[in-house]
Amino acid sequence: MDELFEIYDAAGNPCGLAARAACHGNPALLHRTAHVVIFDRQGNLLLQKRSPHKDIQPGKWDTAVGGHLAPGDDYRTAAEREMREELGVAPVAPLRFLFTSKIRNAVEKRRRGRVRHRA
Repeated sequence: MDELFEIYDAAGNPCGLAARAACHGNPALLHRTAHVVIFDRQGNLLLQKRSPHKDIQPGKWDTAVGGHLAPGDDYRTAAEREMREELGVAPVAPLRFLFTSKIRNAVEKRRRGRVRHRA
């Protein structure tokens, strides 16, 4: 079964659920992702290269951690879950919310919440 994402109106109000494939194929379906930017002790930004098999931006460089919010999640919950899933670790220091941004492209629209973590 396809993963379900909460979708939002232009004002940021939840307005329903849609399947992942629908969200990634329809730029009108606004949905949320959380990303974690990680810096090492020298201040270098750590990135990951996306799998060539991803449906969105395959093979591109991206934040160290990123993923969609499950229905009912807040950004922090999603960011911590994605850290465990993608890196196999929980945050060693409190995550700090940095900003939101709206990503718009021909494939999809999504609202990202980014948090910062020092390794």
